[in-house]
Amino acid sequence: MKKLIFIYLMLMISANVFSASEGALAQGMINPGYYEKPDWFKNSFLELPADLDDANEQGRQLILYFHQDGCPYCKKLLDDNFTRKDIVSKMSQKFDLLEINMWGDKTVTLLTGKEVSEKEFARQMRIMFTPTLIILDEKGREQFRMNGYYAPDKFSAALDYVLLKAEENLSFNDYYHQQRKQIQTQTQSSSKLHTEAFINKTNDLASLINGSKKPVMVLFEQADCSECDELHGDIFRRLPVYKQLQQFSVAQININSNTKIISPDGQTMTQKQFADSLNIQYTPSIFFYSNDKHSKKRLVFRSEGYLKGFHIQALLDYISSGAYLLEAEFQRFVQRRADKMREEGIKVDLWD
Repeated sequence: MKKLIFIYLMLMISANVFSASEGALAQGMINPGYYEKPDWFKNSFLELPADLDDANEQGRQLILYFHQDGCPYCKKLLDDNFTRKDIVSKMSQKFDLLEINMWGDKTVTLLTGKEVSEKEFARQMRIMFTPTLIILDEKGREQFRMNGYYAPDKFSAALDYVLLKAEENLSFNDYYHQQRKQIQTQTQSSSKLHTEAFINKTNDLASLINGSKKPVMVLFEQADCSECDELHGDIFRRLPVYKQLQQFSVAQININSNTKIISPDGQTMTQKQFADSLNIQYTPSIFFYSNDKHSKKRLVFRSEGYLKGFHIQALLDYISSGAYLLEAEFQRFVQRRADKMREEGIKVDLWD
C-alpha cells in the first residue's frame, strides 16, 4: 500500500512539473490543458484522412486547433469565444474541431499517410503562436488560418467568411471591415491611426530597410481598432517596452489607405494593396525585416495575433537579440526566457 501511495505521489509531481513547463500561471488561472473540453469538440485518434472523410460526409469542415498547456490566450479562447452561443452554434453545426498539443507526443496520421508526433506536426505547420486554428477545405488544403487569439466578434466573422466562401478577390479584412460598417457599435476606439515619435514618417519601406542600422519593425494597423489602442495606449507606454523599441526602426501601414508606398521589394503600390499582398487579417500585425543587406530573407518574422505585454517584450527581445537566427520556434524562446526570469527572482505574468 505504501508503495502504491509513493508511486501515485511521484506521478502527481511529474504531472505538475510537466504542466508548468510552458510557464507558471497567475494565481487563480486554470491550466487550459486540463480544462474539460466542450462536448462539441471532435473525439479523434488524429487520423486526418479518416477525420477529413468524416467531415466531408457530414457536410462540415475540419479545424485544427493547436494549443499548449499554460497558454492564457488558449484559456481566453475557451472562456470567452467558446462560451458564446452564436460561436458554439456555428462550431457545433458546421465544423469538426481537432485539438492538437503543440508540444504533444500523440501520433498524428497526416493526409499523406505518414505518421508524426503532435509537436512535429506543429513544427511542419509553422505554428508560432497558440492558439492557432487552421480551417481545411474539403481536400485538406489550408483555407484559412488564425494565428493567435481573435476576439469573439472577429472570430465569429472569420467563421462566417469561411462558410460563405467569400469571393477570392475579397480579403477577410475587407469582409470584416464591411461587416463592421453595417453594425452600429458603441466602440470607444480611436477613429484615427495612432502617431508615435518613434515611428518613421516614410512611404519608402525599401529605402528604410536598406538604409537602417537596426532591424525594421512594420506595424500594420487601422482606425477603430481597440487592440491597436491597447498596444499604443498601454503596452508601448511601459518603460521596458519603450526602451526596447529604440532598438528598431519602426514604420506604420494603414491597411485601408490608398496612399502609395514603395514596398520592401521596391514595388509601388497602395498601403492597402501591400497589406492585401501579405494577407493581413488581424490588426495590429507586426512584421520584422532584417537590416542585413546580404540576407536572402529580409522578412524574418510576422506576428499576427493578439499579444499582451509579456509576449510583446519577448517578441522584441527575440528579434533584437538575434535569437530568431538560432531558435526557429518562438514559443521555445518564450519558455526559456520566462524560466530565466524566474531563476533571477523576477515574477512572470503571461497575461500582463
